[in-house]
Amino acid sequence: MSLALENITFSYNSVPVLNTITQEIKKGEFIGLVGPNGSGKSTLIKCINGILKPGEGKIKIDQAELSALNRITLAKKIGYVPQERATLPQSTVFDTILLGRKPYIKWKLNKADKQIVIKIIKQLNLESIAMKSVRALSGGERQKVFIARALAQEPDILLLDEPTANLDINHQIEVMQLLHKITKQNYTIIAAIHDINLAIQFCSGFIMLKSGKLFASGGKEILKKKNIESLYNAKVNMTEVNGNAFFIPVSNDL
Repeated sequence: MSLALENITFSYNSVPVLNTITQEIKKGEFIGLVGPNGSGKSTLIKCINGILKPGEGKIKIDQAELSALNRITLAKKIGYVPQERATLPQSTVFDTILLGRKPYIKWKLNKADKQIVIKIIKQLNLESIAMKSVRALSGGERQKVFIARALAQEPDILLLDEPTANLDINHQIEVMQLLHKITKQNYTIIAAIHDINLAIQFCSGFIMLKSGKLFASGGKEILKKKNIESLYNAKVNMTEVNGNAFFIPVSNDL
């Protein structure tokens, strides 16, 4: 599975948000989509998922144009975990994950659909909360459930929009470890991530967006002090821990 973005442009009410984004993403990569607020990260995620239609350019999955795929076919190829919503489902964890089987259900649920859900629940260690209401869960637990629901679609690509937003440090690490583990099963993951240092620990590649344009892309070789300072318009100090570069903002008043 390969994903190709070819000169993607998008505007909201004639205001440009994405400007000629071109990038190829290979199977099994865990891509951190990073950049300052308003750089177009969420918009690009929604374009890849077909929620938004680019004004110009093409998105291809294994050479097939996204625009040529119907919603059911697309749902079998791409799983999407949006930013957490204010309104949560009233259903149990099991039933919420079961919704991920919707693209495959014709008339009624079959045994195979339930078995897939049970398998995912075991893989993500959700057995103890499987019959609980989603509304009764912690933020970290809910995020794992929504990831599980996307995995129930059996997609090739998993898209996540700020999967660690509003989570404490422990749950941020837990969610990122889970995503890193999932890529080992040949999933391709693209996650818009606000915290560059968190992305550095777990992602295999990076797409940097600035003002709707592709600022840089690649592996950890692009994680340079000058790139981070230019990307975020901020002074930083760079340090290295266990072979990973980390960036610490520097106040101009200090």
